[in-house]
Amino acid sequence: MGWLDSWRWAFRDPILRLVLIVTAFAGLIVGLAVPFLSLVAYQRGASYTVVGAMASSYLVTQAVLLFPAGALSDRVGRIGPLIVGLLLEGSATLAFAFVKLPILFVALRVVQGIGLSLTYPAARALIVDTTDPEHRGRAFAAFQGAFNLGWLLGPAIGGVLASVVGITPLLVVGGLSEIALALTGLLFFRRLPVVHQFVRRAASKETLTPRRVGLSSLFTLPLLGAFLLAFGYQVPYGLFSGIWSIYLKQLGASDVELGLSFTTYAVANLLMLPVGGRLADRVPRWRRLLPLSWLLGLVIVGYAIPAVPAILVLGAVEGALGALIVPSVDAYLASVSDPRAQGRVQGAYTTIGVAGAALSALCSSVLYQAGRIVPFATGGFVLALLSTLAVPLIRLGERQREQEAVPVSDEAPLVRR
Repeated sequence: MGWLDSWRWAFRDPILRLVLIVTAFAGLIVGLAVPFLSLVAYQRGASYTVVGAMASSYLVTQAVLLFPAGALSDRVGRIGPLIVGLLLEGSATLAFAFVKLPILFVALRVVQGIGLSLTYPAARALIVDTTDPEHRGRAFAAFQGAFNLGWLLGPAIGGVLASVVGITPLLVVGGLSEIALALTGLLFFRRLPVVHQFVRRAASKETLTPRRVGLSSLFTLPLLGAFLLAFGYQVPYGLFSGIWSIYLKQLGASDVELGLSFTTYAVANLLMLPVGGRLADRVPRWRRLLPLSWLLGLVIVGYAIPAVPAILVLGAVEGALGALIVPSVDAYLASVSDPRAQGRVQGAYTTIGVAGAALSALCSSVLYQAGRIVPFATGGFVLALLSTLAVPLIRLGERQREQEAVPVSDEAPLVRR
């Protein structure tokens, strides 16, 4: 019952419920189309270089724009960037069905990167805006779970549809569906009490003067701890994005086992997220983040074991650990952030994570050529090292929060239920 209760709680608040529904459908729609984008480009004459540029341009766009997009949501509100981002992603997916020039495939991935950059920090900041501090861990766990649920179902449904109607009609359906999702989301958000887009309402308080909040609000030791973890957690992801399928195929994995390597992670993560959400709302968080991060680093190193069944088991362990770690970091980040700069903080946090993934992705093939164990050992070591450096800063941040008589970011949510 505890597992179900966690999800029931997340759906009681109308704004959070709508955010979760939009997120789940976005994950489902993206999962329908994204696995086929590179294949479509290749089938229409794009070279391996162009296919690689599609992936790198998508990451680079996010690394460049996530922070300014988060800052934009602080100035104009959350809903506008969120909806525009969905419209851009959907329009680019739809265009994939018709373009043939290689350069346009890269350009469309850039547009999708812009769309995600607008949507992601705005959605995360909206969750902070509308939830009580003591429930933010569960809220972020529900947010992650909603996307994972959609992403878990999307590729499977997309594969079936592609085999029946073909890839091009699938891209049309995916693009139009995301556009429809954006317009429907806008309609429902306008009906909810999202008065003055949260941030502007907060700005009317005498204690808040958002124009005076500069970049210095991002350069604090407590935030640095969260940023180090963001970078460290994404390094293995970047390494895997470049070599994972090649590595498993060289170990003799079948296509089914290759798919299961993603499914075991996603299922375990989804099942454990309600537990991770409840755990995230308990302080101090630093005491569990360090051992859990070290254990996750060992799992990353363990992927070097040349046995597919063992790798599938480790995938489930990694998914479970991620569910226990990530909501705690998200809740901590919200607790030590200035509420006037939540969009910027969320944008900076995701930008640093994407930078870690992009940098490690560039190094993945070089490390893999040096030996199969090298990328896994590197990823596990970097994660453990940065976690060791980050946790004392997180401990400092939590102690500072305890000493504050009236914590700024622990005010009542800007929209009362």
